Amino acid sequence: MTTQGHRAARRAAWLAGVFVLLFAPAARPQVAPSSLPASVEAVADQAGRSVVTVFAQRTVTRARTGAKEPVSRVHTRVGSGVAVEEHLILTTASVVLGAEHIIVYTSNELEAEGQLVGMDLVFNLALLRVPELELPWLRPAGRPAQLGDRVIAVGTSYRAQATQSVGMVEYVYREPRTSLLQLTNIVYPGNSGGAALNAQGELVGIVQGELGSPNPGVGGAAGRRPNGTSFVMPIHQVWPVYQSLKRDGRMRHGYLGVSTRAEVVRSEIDDAEVPLGARVESVQAGGPAARVGLGPRDLIVGFERERVEYPEQLARWVAETPPGTAVTLVWVHGDERRSGRVSLAESRDSLPAWAMGGLRGAPASSLAPAPGGGPRR
Repeated sequence: MTTQGHRAARRAAWLAGVFVLLFAPAARPQVAPSSLPASVEAVADQAGRSVVTVFAQRTVTRARTGAKEPVSRVHTRVGSGVAVEEHLILTTASVVLGAEHIIVYTSNELEAEGQLVGMDLVFNLALLRVPELELPWLRPAGRPAQLGDRVIAVGTSYRAQATQSVGMVEYVYREPRTSLLQLTNIVYPGNSGGAALNAQGELVGIVQGELGSPNPGVGGAAGRRPNGTSFVMPIHQVWPVYQSLKRDGRMRHGYLGVSTRAEVVRSEIDDAEVPLGARVESVQAGGPAARVGLGPRDLIVGFERERVEYPEQLARWVAETPPGTAVTLVWVHGDERRSGRVSLAESRDSLPAWAMGGLRGAPASSLAPAPGGGPRR
């Protein structure tokens, strides 16, 4: 072979090596096929002892056509709960809202009466005390769940049967004072208030609900099917609420001192409603809004560098902010853009009507509020 032929052969070999390095499939660690499922099953089984079924009952009396007397029946709302101390259980406010009796049912078929320590509708969390039970509790994760993390969801169904699903964090909704994890885990009817765990079995959040409007009644469970998108409140937000409920039975919420309504315009392209912000209808004298210079007819369009689209959105952001916190507001006065910074007062309303309305039918699982007016914040 000539020198030129040797060079061509060496070049071809070199190019072949480069091709292998660039395009060969990436080497994967050799993991025993049973190791991952076994670890997930072990975590779920262990956590299942700390996850309970919560039955919230209340008597509903309604007049019936043709009947002389009103008809009463017991309405039962079913959800899940997570033991965070030996006698304390976290669940969602949407499960126990309006309950006259709360029954807690454990995985080993024990049953006891639950006492409502406190609940918060803004964060959709409630704390129960069950003195008759000694439950193993779940430890909070030291690191917040992040995008791409694997998550194991453990809860119970409407029929008090254990449910388990494995998924991952596929999106993180971030708002001025809170965030919400969107998971690929399947959420079953009755999973609201269940546990979201990391691979080590630590609590990374409380299941809030699924994408959609589940029927909270037991009778409607047969027609329900699990959905592939679930929402979880991360543990770093759950824990301060839990501690406040344990200590005071309530959360302290911010108060701006305005009443607003929705402001929308019609799009010229598709005739859809486009939200513009929260139009101020009235301002409390001497309140934070008055101190910062807000007045009737002003249009609030910004809160802490986030665009305000609906009154309910502004109400939630204000309520999620601790009293005494200084916030930046942006509003439109006539044709003039204005901004100011003011410290929020403390709300005297522990159960705000705007939040209660969103929880009556189902877990608050969507961040997109419906248009409407009138909430005071």
